[in-house]
Amino acid sequence: MSKVLKFAGLYPNHLNLNGDHANLLVLKKRLEWRGVKVEIVEVVKPMDLQSFDLVLLGHGSAAAWAEIGNIDPNLIAKIARLVESNFPVLAVSSGYVNLVEELDSKAIEHGEHISKFARVDETVGYVNSDAQVAEIVWRGNSLLTLLHGPVLARNPKLADEIISKANWCDTSLTSIDIERVDLLAEASREIAFRD
Repeated sequence: MSKVLKFAGLYPNHLNLNGDHANLLVLKKRLEWRGVKVEIVEVVKPMDLQSFDLVLLGHGSAAAWAEIGNIDPNLIAKIARLVESNFPVLAVSSGYVNLVEELDSKAIEHGEHISKFARVDETVGYVNSDAQVAEIVWRGNSLLTLLHGPVLARNPKLADEIISKANWCDTSLTSIDIERVDLLAEASREIAFRD
């Protein structure tokens, strides 16, 4: 692939509460190790998101979301249209909740606050939310997750699934760097659940 992929990290000063934007770095490195060039662009004002190859909607506080509502009032509606068109979006925690409310045209129910490490099939991560939604949901090429932070660093198979669904490269291609990082991720997953 000769094209340089462009990834949008939306409002990193507002929606990066748990290092969510590091997910873009994980995708970038896994692609570069397979010969695909990637540029990460920090989006800090309203713009056409269709010029990107992937959009990250991270997690932010209620105050951060209120401020974004003033800066870019149509942001969630724009991203919902991307998801509906099978565009690759990664939405994390409150980004996921806000997006699903727009996609489904109804408010998410909230219950008891959960703050714990969670395991969903082979994926692990930290949940800190009261939203009553599944921890991980695929909507076409979009991954929506309650798992905070750089969840792709701990779950390289999930990162490769994003890459594969978007058809950016052959994820069976491996390297010593990929193998080393995958071993570290496996150790991290095991450590998360030790007593």
